Formats: sequence, structure tokens, C-alpha cells
Amino acid sequence: MFSNAVLVFLAVSSTLLSAHAHGTITAVTGANGVNGAGFGIIASTPRNGALPIPFEQDTSVIRDKAIQSGQTGVCGKTAAGGNNDVASQLAAASQAGLPTAAADGTVSMTLHQVNQDGAGPFTCDVSGDGGNTFVPATVTKQVPGVLGLSLAAATDFPLEAQMPAGMQCTAGPNGDACIMRCRNPALAGPFGSCVAVSNGSGGNSTAAAGTAAAEAAPAKRYMNSRVAGRSSGFWLDNQ
Repeated sequence: MFSNAVLVFLAVSSTLLSAHAHGTITAVTGANGVNGAGFGIIASTPRNGALPIPFEQDTSVIRDKAIQSGQTGVCGKTAAGGNNDVASQLAAASQAGLPTAAADGTVSMTLHQVNQDGAGPFTCDVSGDGGNTFVPATVTKQVPGVLGLSLAAATDFPLEAQMPAGMQCTAGPNGDACIMRCRNPALAGPFGSCVAVSNGSGGNSTAAAGTAAAEAAPAKRYMNSRVAGRSSGFWLDNQ
């Protein structure tokens, strides 16, 4: 438990440093061995400091008011890139290869806390239709913090969230993507990220049917070329 003195210190820190504190998802580790990152993440951003420039330029601010008013999309915006356009982010993620959730629907992520109000606890929700609707996900491994505050800075924490059973991932150019959105309750935020993942446990009934068909016809082999759209794969002749 935090003492009253520590809570007061964190509250004052949040007020004074609200423009200097963020947290964002820098990595997604797929059960299929494919890794990804949060929407808007810039790979070259250094992660060893806590100042606004350059350390927090790719952190997403995801505010319900901004989403509802149309100022941003459902995945918020970053200082460096502006609005996180869901369609283009899904297309880029699909072309690079989607990390998959574990068999139980768990998505494993790395939360980088820049400084004070980039802390936990985080809440996550998930969309299977490209961000039109979201349903709650269960956070199974939490980032430490109280009301989005802690004394950590330039620190990575594991963050895990579990999709609901039977989640259907139908978004993206290949119709196999879900969006996991996680954010904290910081007053200056909320801070967090959206990530694109695929349900590797068969939550996407279309993907499951395709897998079953491929297994039933061993004379042919399906290779994914990672090209977005209708040309995302091709059949090879009998081996």
C-alpha cells in the first residue's frame, strides 16, 4: 500500500509534470513468434530518458471525449504522428505479419513507462471489427501504479490482457485482425496504445475453417506472402 505522503507526492508530480509523463506499448510478443508494436510507435525513439523530446513523441493519448467528438480515431493520437489512422495501421501491421494471441486468448505486450503518470493500472478492450465496437478484455498481468501514477521512469513492464472467449478477429486487409486497446487513468492522458493481433486459438471462424481445409488436403500447401488484400497468399502445386 502507498502511504499518504507518497500519494500526495504523486498527485503533485502529476500536476507539475503532466506534460512530461507518458506510457506506451512498444512491443507485442506473438505466440507464433511474430513481434509487433503499438500504433504510432517510432522504432528509433530512444527509451532511456523521461523528457518530452524525444522520449514521449510516439506515446498515444486516447481520450473518450476526443474520440466521441471526432478529433481523433478510436486509438487516439501521438505528438509525432497525429491521429492514429486505424485502417492504415492495420494494413501496415498485416503486411509485416500479425502477432497471435496465445491459445487462451492472452496478448503479451511490453509497456514502456516514460515517467510518473505513464503507470498502471491499465484497462484493455478489444475490437474484432476494425474499431467500430469494443468489448472488455481481462488484464491478467498489470503494470504497477495507483491512478496512473508511480515513481518509475524509463522502465519496461510486462502487460498481458486476455480476449473474451470466442472472439472473432475479422478486421484488416486479410480479415484476420483484432485491435487490443490499453490505456491508464492518468489525468493528463489517458496514455497507452492500440495493437493489432490475430486470434491464434481459432476465434476467427473463417481462419479456423481455412486451417481445417488445408489439413484435410495435404497434397497442397498454403504459403502466406504477407501481401495485403486479395493476393495475400498462393497455392503451391503438389509436393
